[in-house]
Amino acid sequence: MTCPLVRTHPAVIAQAAETSAVQLGGRFRLGVGTGEALIEHILGTVWPEAPVRLEMLEEAHQIIRRLFTGERISHRGAHYTVKNARLYTLRKEPEPIDVSAFGPQDAEVAARIGHGLISMMPEESVVERFRCGGGGAKPVYGGLVVCWGSDEREVVRTAHRLRPTNSCPASSRRSC
Repeated sequence: MTCPLVRTHPAVIAQAAETSAVQLGGRFRLGVGTGEALIEHILGTVWPEAPVRLEMLEEAHQIIRRLFTGERISHRGAHYTVKNARLYTLRKEPEPIDVSAFGPQDAEVAARIGHGLISMMPEESVVERFRCGGGGAKPVYGGLVVCWGSDEREVVRTAHRLRPTNSCPASSRRSC
């Protein structure tokens, strides 16, 4: 799972993904999403609003998908430029690209462009929006973070310290 929008150019992600897939004998799936400011803002640039990031994700996906064909491509879009790029290490079949979604607009984009949906929040409405928006029977992957211990307050504190961006409320009385 990576964000091919600001910190790393989509052409670099495409090359890294195909190389990884070949090295792993095809046992690899690329996951992309719109990222989160906590991780992606490190370059000091303005962090785009969600609608702009979704637009960027669609353009990045298009570039990656075109590079996966093995053909030399050039692209000048609203957010990215690629000049005479080509991937030389390729799988026999193009790499599947799963798309992350946390809300309804994300789910619609994931349904339209992704080979599957990835979500760290098992929210039924997001999965339903994905399925109804064109995702149909495409795979849906959910993430789960587990923190185990005998002291519930310490476990919750540890979970928040190690995974502050996961959707586990600080006051949660449930296992997160």
